[in-house]
Amino acid sequence: MKKKIIIIVMAALLLLGSISSVFAHPPIKIHLNGKEIFSDVSPKIIEGRVLVPIRIVMERLGALVKWDEKQKSVDIDFRAIRAQDARISLLESALAPKDPLTAAKTWAEGVKTRNGALQYAVMSSQLRKETYSDFVESNWSTGTSSPWIESFDVREVCKVNSETYRYEVLFTYTDSTRSTFTDTQYVTVIKDEGNWLVASLERIDVKGEITKVTFERNKKIKSIFVEDDKAEREGYDKANVLIGSDTIIYDGYTDRILSERVLKKGVEVEVIFTDDPVAMIYPVTAEAKIIRVIDEPQENSLVYRNNRYGFSFSLPESWEGYTIVTDQWEGLSLEGAKKGRVVERGPLLSIRHPQWTSKNPRQDIPIMIFTLEQWKSLQQEKFSVGAAPVGPKEIDRNSKYVFALPARYNYAFLTGYEEVERILESNPLVPFEDFSR
Repeated sequence: MKKKIIIIVMAALLLLGSISSVFAHPPIKIHLNGKEIFSDVSPKIIEGRVLVPIRIVMERLGALVKWDEKQKSVDIDFRAIRAQDARISLLESALAPKDPLTAAKTWAEGVKTRNGALQYAVMSSQLRKETYSDFVESNWSTGTSSPWIESFDVREVCKVNSETYRYEVLFTYTDSTRSTFTDTQYVTVIKDEGNWLVASLERIDVKGEITKVTFERNKKIKSIFVEDDKAEREGYDKANVLIGSDTIIYDGYTDRILSERVLKKGVEVEVIFTDDPVAMIYPVTAEAKIIRVIDEPQENSLVYRNNRYGFSFSLPESWEGYTIVTDQWEGLSLEGAKKGRVVERGPLLSIRHPQWTSKNPRQDIPIMIFTLEQWKSLQQEKFSVGAAPVGPKEIDRNSKYVFALPARYNYAFLTGYEEVERILESNPLVPFEDFSR
């Protein structure tokens, strides 16, 4: 009896040993671009290295693989792939659009027909880098079979300059029920070596009117609440839009950058979110990548624009016929032997009411303009401007200039000084970066 038990135990141990040896070395699989491929020769682990049969991998990559018996060498030839790449490149070059509208329409046709290769063919090199992996992952077939794009309409919204155009592309979708909805994308087209190519694509996440503005403690804007009262529009109907350090605010469909001061209640905007996750608690909360200011309230429909220094200033309609009085501010040194001497100068622009006369003067709106370096020196008390114990007050700035209000500008209490105070309280000055030369 004891002998039988020993034999049974030994048999069990041998069986377990053989099973463990099988599971200790599972077969090695080969995955290419996420898909398993099979070879008649299995991969092996030899001395800690994984050896993979080269023919199956190289052929799947499009190469020709040959064995040279005399030389005892493997010949891998990628010339066929390079020739195919050259053929595609020449074909794309021959079909490259020669005008901006054709570029936008060709891209839209590629979206409509779900042809990723056609979309890719009319893209700039930078946009190709950004989208290549997505096209490959979808095997160059984009969109969905249902719903599908029934038609599209392309409309120019802005000629940024002679080599940059921006278009609105309105896609109309339908399905088997024949119901329809629309989706809008904005396409920027640039001129590149004689051809016109799509440089960027923008899809609007929320479009509507700003109904609430929330501020940080330092009075910088933290967020805006955007509501869309037009149900037929695509995207979210309302959203809490966070203003981040990288958020860019544009004047309409131009490339003119605006200050966040333009974000006020009643302003119509279009918002594109960043790629960060969106808080899907209704209404959604997301950080803005781009905000385009489409329309502003009409209380101040009169705008003075200064392209030389890069700012605009909104005025009530009652200021129609205003004039600009050009003067100069002077800075007196507060240091050493130069103390009391004029060491800095800069422009002083005054917006003058149309009813101003020498007999009955009215309160001007004065705007002092400093370079960034001048303003830094003023804050360091290297020089002073005016006799008042306090210095000018910054209104806003762009990348080159600081715009400021002179100290005690309204000390005389001229006619209209209260109106000027109300105008200044509405943050009417908006700096931008599109300087004229």
